Amino acid sequence: MQKHILELDVLRVLAMLFVTTFHFGLQYVAENLPCFNFFCKTANYDFGNIAVTLFIALSGGLLYKKYGAVDIYEDGSFKEFYIKRFKTIYPPFWILSLYIPLTMTRHFMADGNAFFMGHPLKLLLTIVGFDGYIRQYGVDTYVFCGDWFVGAIVLLYLLFPLLAKCYRHRPYMTLSVLAVLYSCQYLIPTEYDDVFGSLPLTLSLKFCIGFMLIENLERLKNLRLVLVSALVFVVLTFFDIPSRVNTDFLGTVAAMALFVVVFYLASFLLHFEAICLPVQKLAKLSYCFFLVQHVGIVWAQMAFIKIFERMHWNFTEWNVMVLLGLTFVAILLASWVLKRISDTIVKFFTFRTILLSHHFLS
Repeated sequence: MQKHILELDVLRVLAMLFVTTFHFGLQYVAENLPCFNFFCKTANYDFGNIAVTLFIALSGGLLYKKYGAVDIYEDGSFKEFYIKRFKTIYPPFWILSLYIPLTMTRHFMADGNAFFMGHPLKLLLTIVGFDGYIRQYGVDTYVFCGDWFVGAIVLLYLLFPLLAKCYRHRPYMTLSVLAVLYSCQYLIPTEYDDVFGSLPLTLSLKFCIGFMLIENLERLKNLRLVLVSALVFVVLTFFDIPSRVNTDFLGTVAAMALFVVVFYLASFLLHFEAICLPVQKLAKLSYCFFLVQHVGIVWAQMAFIKIFERMHWNFTEWNVMVLLGLTFVAILLASWVLKRISDTIVKFFTFRTILLSHHFLS
């Protein structure tokens, strides 16, 4: 059994924090409410990019740590691989997506049109988790939760056997080819920069960088490398570097630099039980957290606005910071409930499958 790497849990929790602060800031600015630019955007990148990059790199690296040593098609483990990925991704996503038929019913009762986002076949995109991802490219879908991240991670899991095989045999060539192809994407007109971070080649490069990081974790503990990485992160965060490459590239570099620094510091922080135990608990909620966070921020904001209006309170940067903390706690609770329900359903159907298989074998 492979040893669990607790330092990586710290990075997961950090990604959860950054994706919340980023979307929280965007949502409150969109409503013209005062909000500190705290872990939201810098001159060169945004912390949403950092969060997604960390999560994708961690997902890729941990998969490669478990399955990368062999060809999962040749050794017959591909069935186990895809079943585990299916159980992880789809049950919680489908549970949250039950909101869509309820919304369709509400629209049908209100205006007689259940298919309020267009053709009914678009619901197939929701079933496979690509509704948010396709919406990135300007297609209206019935997306409700998970944004584009669900489709992105499904795509990467489908590509994993090919990417892992290429990296296993030619790691430097694989990363070099992906880096060159990634760079070629800057030939795409600037009006498409909003989708740059979700392009398949962008995702694949970050996924494979995760292979490299997890494969070289011990080397990342070099103090000189940590200090250089810290310097790179500070420069990219606080000094404006005018260039189109800050669309995604500088954010990716900042994420990798932060990965090195946090991984090094985490080994010291985890000696404190007050930090270690919460980190382990929170890290287990990371995927459900990513599913819930955006819609959770929107709903919490609507509730806060109504409360403030009724109480005749004014929004300030400081009380909005308090609302950020309350929103984070609410999202955590929703994520915990979602994971409990999802795990219970998966265990139930797994148990029934085992019983049926024993019945037919006997």
